[in-house]
Amino acid sequence: MPILLKSFNKKVRLKLTALLAISTPFFVPNAQAEGKLTVYCSMLNETCEEVLKQFSQKYDIETKFVRHSTGTALGKIKAEKSNPQADVWYGGTLEPHLQAAREGLLASYRSPRQKEIMPKFKKLTDQYGEFTSVIYLMELGIGVNTAKLEKLGVNPPHCFNDLLKPEYKDLVIYPDPRVSGTGYSIISTLVQLWGEEKAFDYLKKLHANVAQYTKSGAATSKLTTGESPIDIGFMNMYVKEQEKGAPILGISTCEGSGYALGASSIIKDTRNLDNAKLFMDWALSKEAQEIAWRNTQSYQLPTNIYAKPSPKVIESSKLKLLDMDFARFGSPTESKHLLEKWVEITKSE
Repeated sequence: MPILLKSFNKKVRLKLTALLAISTPFFVPNAQAEGKLTVYCSMLNETCEEVLKQFSQKYDIETKFVRHSTGTALGKIKAEKSNPQADVWYGGTLEPHLQAAREGLLASYRSPRQKEIMPKFKKLTDQYGEFTSVIYLMELGIGVNTAKLEKLGVNPPHCFNDLLKPEYKDLVIYPDPRVSGTGYSIISTLVQLWGEEKAFDYLKKLHANVAQYTKSGAATSKLTTGESPIDIGFMNMYVKEQEKGAPILGISTCEGSGYALGASSIIKDTRNLDNAKLFMDWALSKEAQEIAWRNTQSYQLPTNIYAKPSPKVIESSKLKLLDMDFARFGSPTESKHLLEKWVEITKSE
């Protein structure tokens, strides 16, 4: 159900908050039709709500969002190609945005704020920035339940190669890359590190130590309880579990840090192009990119050079980031090839 936000006076905003809390649909008078924006949002629901609320209040634009996972959002945009129902796709990993661009589903707009994107991504921005912009970064790492490992008398791993040690047999969680973007990011990271042949030799050996292939990279319950005390996933999720009091530690891998980029794009044939462009500029700003961690405890790293990251995470400038080939790994052909190869070596069910 769409969530509708607008810049009202204080009294009306309080009523709106109450309406949001009980998930009541809103009636939108036709007289307000000129200042609208509809967003498909592929971030945490609370982050979507806060970012869109602040945008709506700042620019007095009637704004609503529908929260979709990245794959679902892409499917909706494809299905609605001849009659778009949203103006902007906000969040979700970069590769599906690139796929949408290749399929002619995105509008051309190069925001002037792209000059504030980290220099590391200049080549990527120069090449694909006409249709999409990167707005956050999520570092890939290893999460461990320190209390459980101590109880088992096992030291935590610090490298991908450490995970092959026999003492970690049946202790590792790996998100299934057929349904999890996190799991696919692990494969692309290993291929980027070592090349395809060595990466899949590693994954075949790792299979012996994997207790379960989970359906989501955000499925951290087994790690939190210690049932499976080692997880491969995004570091921002481990920070969130720490905040809840779990004995979780996120470890940057010694070989270098793979990562995913989040993106924002304007949907082709939007009815509200000017507002969509304004939102894209906003999404790239320092102000907007700090909302996730300041207001919603979502700890992805901002890509704006002026935006501050949460003090609870390592700054991107201090990470040994790999030079990821997003164009290659975002290709449907390459993705299909790598996933089929993964299924063959793991024989996952």
